[in-house]
Amino acid sequence: MQSRHAYGLAAAVLLGMAAGFMLAPDSGRREARRRTVRNLSAMERIAARNAKSAAGTACSAMLSAAHLLSAAFQLMLGPLSFRRRPLARLKEALAADPALGRRHIWVDAYGDTILLHGIVEDDEEWRSADLLARLASPDGSVRNLLQVRRSLET
Repeated sequence: MQSRHAYGLAAAVLLGMAAGFMLAPDSGRREARRRTVRNLSAMERIAARNAKSAAGTACSAMLSAAHLLSAAFQLMLGPLSFRRRPLARLKEALAADPALGRRHIWVDAYGDTILLHGIVEDDEEWRSADLLARLASPDGSVRNLLQVRRSLET
């Protein structure tokens, strides 16, 4: 196999994997990323062992393609992880908020709807938590079940 054929094969594999990755469901994307990252070191060992032969050229080309694919996965997974983990992002945002971080608020989901439970001190905290949940939700469906603690000093 000539090196130009190996690079053509590597490019075809890279494009096929990228197209399959983009069309795959979320679980398939996670598994493809996990396998690619896990197998990079094995591909590097094979390329180092066979560096002098035509197979080594093909392995080097495949290694370059795998590194490109891994970088492409990282670029694509950034926005996808934004959609994929809204509960984790919301929990981090609530914990980072100075007022809401002190409240006992727990987050749950029912299908695609984010549920907020707990007690807040005033309406402003209720609105802040609601806004954070709507920003974290992929489609904005939030059920804010937070209770506002009313002061007894009236």
